[in-house]
Amino acid sequence: MNVLLFAAKNTESGKRLKHSIETMSSLEALTDCWNLTDLMDHFHTPEPLPETVVLQAASKQELRFFELFRSRLEQVFFVLVLPDADAETVARGHQLRPRFIVYQDSDFSEVGAVLERLEARHRNKGIPFSSFGTESGQ
Repeated sequence: MNVLLFAAKNTESGKRLKHSIETMSSLEALTDCWNLTDLMDHFHTPEPLPETVVLQAASKQELRFFELFRSRLEQVFFVLVLPDADAETVARGHQLRPRFIVYQDSDFSEVGAVLERLEARHRNKGIPFSSFGTESGQ
């Protein structure tokens, strides 16, 4: 599984999130984006995104920034980390249509577990993970 990760680099939660992904047995490649400029470059490239994208919104402003790339996010398995459980934040998060939502104060063990189960499900069905999100892979 290839993962694109956007997380708050110098924060404890960002480090925990990265660690939860790095410990996955099915991880083939992890691409770190530690700032919005790098993330924007990935979204603007014509090449496909990795099959899995994990975005940590450290603030409501970052969550609004992710809205600019909603159509690109709909093409991949997308995990969203919300900065808080405020009703407005949660509603905005759901509008992005992630496959899984977790909160910043989590230990993030469930993120790795969800991604491992997804990979195992595709492997057991004989569907290459890279076809996830395409007509033939759904």
